[in-house]
Amino acid sequence: MQLTIFKRLTLGYGVFVILLIGLGGYVSFQLKHLNRLTRAVVLQDGETVRQAETLDSMTGSLARFEKKHLVTGDSAFFTRFQEIRARFLENHATLQNHVDSERLRAHLDGIGRTVTTYFQLIDRERELMGEGNYRRADIYHDRKADLLEQIRLSLQAIMVQARQARDEKILLSSRIRVHVIRVGIVAILAGGLIGLSISFFNARQINGAIKRLQAKTHDVADSRFSTLPPIESPPEIAALTRDFNCMCSRLEELNTMKEDFISHASHELRTPLTAIREASSMLLEGCFDERPDRQRHLLTIVNGECERLINSINRMLDLSRMEAHMMAYAFKAIDIMTLMRTCVLKLAPIAMAKNVLLELTPCSGLPSVTADEDRLRQLMDNLLGNALKYTDSGGDVRITLQSDTQTDGFLRVEITDSGCGIPRSELNSIFDKFHRIDNGQDTERGTGLGLSIAKHIVRAHGGKIWATSQNGSGSTFAFTLPVA
Repeated sequence: MQLTIFKRLTLGYGVFVILLIGLGGYVSFQLKHLNRLTRAVVLQDGETVRQAETLDSMTGSLARFEKKHLVTGDSAFFTRFQEIRARFLENHATLQNHVDSERLRAHLDGIGRTVTTYFQLIDRERELMGEGNYRRADIYHDRKADLLEQIRLSLQAIMVQARQARDEKILLSSRIRVHVIRVGIVAILAGGLIGLSISFFNARQINGAIKRLQAKTHDVADSRFSTLPPIESPPEIAALTRDFNCMCSRLEELNTMKEDFISHASHELRTPLTAIREASSMLLEGCFDERPDRQRHLLTIVNGECERLINSINRMLDLSRMEAHMMAYAFKAIDIMTLMRTCVLKLAPIAMAKNVLLELTPCSGLPSVTADEDRLRQLMDNLLGNALKYTDSGGDVRITLQSDTQTDGFLRVEITDSGCGIPRSELNSIFDKFHRIDNGQDTERGTGLGLSIAKHIVRAHGGKIWATSQNGSGSTFAFTLPVA
C-alpha cells in the first residue's frame, strides 16, 4: 500500500506527537513521585528528626530539673519538671501518630515504657521525700540514669533511621531527576531523528520526481513531447506523472493536428490565392483585351476562388465563436422534412456528378423541431458533404428521420453512406477540430473543421451527435434535436 505524502507526514508527526505525549506522561508521573518523596522528606522524615531532637532535649531537661528538685527540695523545680513531663508525653504521642515505620514504632513503644518506668520512680521518690526519708531517695539514682540513657539511645536510633530514610529518599529523588533528564534527551533525539528521517525521505522522493518533471517540462517547452517513465510513489507524484504524460500525449496530438491544419489551411488558401493572383495578373497585363469572353471567364474564376476563401475563413470564425460560446442562435419551430428536402436538392448536383444515389426517406407525421434554421442547414451541409465526399461512384447516401425511442421529446436524424468507413480507433476523435482521417482515398483535403462545427451546433440545440461505422462498410452519423 502506497501512502500519500499527507498520510506519511501525518503518520510520522503522529508518532512524534505520541512520543511527546508519552514523555509528558512519564515526566508527569515522575514529578508526582518526586513531589511525594519531597513531602515525605520534609513533612515525615524531617519532622521525625525534629520531634526526636526535641524529645532528646526534653530528656536532658527532665534530668536537670529532677536533680535540682531532689537536691534542693524546691517545689518550683518540680513544677517545671511536671510541665516538661507533660510536653514530653504530648510530643511522644504526636511522634507515635506521625511515624509509619514499624521499626520506629517499636523504638517509640520502648521509649514509652521506659518513660513510664522513669516517671514511676520519680513519683516513688516524691513519696519517700514526703515521708521524711530524704536520704533514701537516692537509691533510684543509678536506675534513673540507666532509663534516661535508654531513652536517649532509642531517640538517637530514631533520628539515625529517620535521617537514613531521608537520605535514601533524597538519593532516590536525585536518581529520578537524572533518569527523567536522560529519558527526555533520548525522546527528543528520537523524535528529532524520526522527523528528520520522514522529512528527508519525503523530500528525496518529491525532489527527485520534481526534477524529472522539470526536465520534461523543458522538453515540452522545446516541443519535445516524450513521456516520463512511471513513478509509483508517492501516489500524488504518481498521479501527477500520469497526468503529465496524458498532457504530453495530448500536446503531441495537438501539435500534430496543428501541423496538419497548417498544411491543410495553406493548401486551402494557397490554391485559390494562386488562381486569383494569376487571373488578376493576366487581366492587368491586358492579355485578353481583345477577347471579352476570356476576360469574363477569368473574372468568374477570381469570383469563385474568393467565395471559396470566404467560406473557409467563415468556417474557422464560426468554430472560434462556438468554442467561445459567442455564436448567436435564433431558435424557432421548423418543419424538419421541408428543411431536409431543401438540403438534398442543394447537394443533388454533386451526387449526380459522382453518380451517387442521394435519397431522403419520406416520413409523415413528424413533429416540428426547435432549431436555428441557418445552423441546421450548415450542419446538414457538413454531414452530407462528408458522406458524398467519401462515397465512391455507384454508392448511395440515405437520410432517415424518426422519433428517438430512447429519449422522449427528441427527433433522431441518421445519415448513412456506403463509403470507405471509419476505423474503430478513430470514432472517438473524429469530432475533434482539425482531425482528418487518412484513409488512402484520393479525396479533396479539407480543414478538418466540419464535424467539430457539427458537434457544437447539435450541442447548442441540446441534442447529441455520434457515429457508427465499420472500416470498408460505410458509416452512419446520427444526431438528435428537441421537438417543438
